[in-house]
Amino acid sequence: MALSKERSKTLSTVSQTQYDVLILGGGATGSGTALDLALRGYKVALLEKKDFASGTSSRSTKLIHGGVRYLAQFHFKLIHEALSERKRLLQNAPHLVKPLPFILPTYSWYEKPYFSIGLTMYDLLAGTSTVPGHKRVSKEEALDLFSSLKKQSLKGGIKYYDAQFNDSRLNVATIRAAKEAGAEILSRIEVTGFLKENGKIVGVEAKDLISKKKISIRSQVVANTTGVWIDSIRKLDDPAAEPVLSPSQGIHLVFSKEKIPCTSAMIIPKTKDGRVVFVIPWEGKVILGTTDTSIKSIEEEPLPFKEEVDFLLQTGNDYLDTKLTKDDIESVFSGLRPLISLDQSKNTKSISREEAILVSPSGLVTMSGGKWSTYRKMGEDLSDRLIQEGKLSEKKECSTYDFPFPGKEGYSSDLYKTLQNKYSLSKESALRLADSFGGEAESILGKKPKELKKGTEYFEEEIAHFVEKEFALSVTDVLARRWRVLFLDLKLAGELAEPVAKSLMKLLKWTEAEKKSSLKECKDLIQSLQATID
Repeated sequence: MALSKERSKTLSTVSQTQYDVLILGGGATGSGTALDLALRGYKVALLEKKDFASGTSSRSTKLIHGGVRYLAQFHFKLIHEALSERKRLLQNAPHLVKPLPFILPTYSWYEKPYFSIGLTMYDLLAGTSTVPGHKRVSKEEALDLFSSLKKQSLKGGIKYYDAQFNDSRLNVATIRAAKEAGAEILSRIEVTGFLKENGKIVGVEAKDLISKKKISIRSQVVANTTGVWIDSIRKLDDPAAEPVLSPSQGIHLVFSKEKIPCTSAMIIPKTKDGRVVFVIPWEGKVILGTTDTSIKSIEEEPLPFKEEVDFLLQTGNDYLDTKLTKDDIESVFSGLRPLISLDQSKNTKSISREEAILVSPSGLVTMSGGKWSTYRKMGEDLSDRLIQEGKLSEKKECSTYDFPFPGKEGYSSDLYKTLQNKYSLSKESALRLADSFGGEAESILGKKPKELKKGTEYFEEEIAHFVEKEFALSVTDVLARRWRVLFLDLKLAGELAEPVAKSLMKLLKWTEAEKKSSLKECKDLIQSLQATID
């Protein structure tokens, strides 16, 4: 693959610079920490083996929320922190994070007062919130919000609010902001070993997976934020390190809005395995999830198990008048939760979602656990610990509380109308562009954007932006994480793969062989996912 001048320059820079902090892993935690430290004035570099948000961080339930289900577990501190962070993200990234109404349906006379007590506590924990509090609603109001609800024995429900977001786009916006704040950012870099002096880590040895060049990078302290790969990195530091990860898999099924008509989300409070399941309108589709399946082996591209698909279809059918079958599934995605548990015998459903920080005798600082909702606070906490462990001089205070993300400036809730009129777009596409790029949308599209494939309303100018500003280096980077097509519509992803490859070939100066390789990687993934639901 041809290397851009900027990437070549960055590779040269990182191998010749002494950093305050080196971060391994570019998901939510790593990107949030890089942004925090860069804004404080520290010299930071971040390395990602694949693409940013290519793992767990792009496969969430798309919610920034306190976690209603944690009420029953009395995790009030976690809920309060998450709801406080929800408020910050709604203000700091209004194009990427938005209020979302939910209906909690009730089918017995006692459920409405029972659930209302819990949601009163939820509202209190939110404090001064940017979303309305909960209220009880009639059967008719419940069906207005979610018309495909099962009507038999329906008594009504409770309407409450949380927030919804585009996870991989927030991840990319964070890593982009970190770079613009001064951090050095590189993807497709594999850490192969640690540099040590007197038993203490002073940097890493790494391999650029594009040029195959080997480099060494020195740093005062190294952070391990590699998600489900944290134990692999810990063993690279110390082969005798005991595993602390208890990973579990969660999957989501994707349906058309015609199949599950709704104007709100729904929370299903009772399932066979004791979890809650969400049915959520997202990006013009409806997603159903999630599961919690303990796993032993970690795959780079986890695939859903048949029993997980069957479980979600059955759970959806228990609460919907619409009959869901495998034929209705338009896409599916699976993510692995990087839960930390020092008691490896615990069931993953009972493990706290709170983050944990571990420091090895060599000084490697590992953070895992947590959730997207609290990623900003996790970045702050990890930054504080890295400054302490690295004995770094105090610089600026944390400033991510009110940090405006790229796209906030110039964004308004009716921006989509401007885009719709200016570019003669459908409302759905105008919303997609406004919510993806915020106030930057018009400058990205230009005067007359060129449609990638007629009738799709996906544009070549977007891909140019992904390459120039958002580190996209492959067809899958574009279709899965910059756009969300692969997660929403496998058929459309297959149709767009070739045009995306052609566009990237020009932008990245690929050879024909490099184009074919990237295209094959994407098409193989599409086929693998399709096979799990056929």
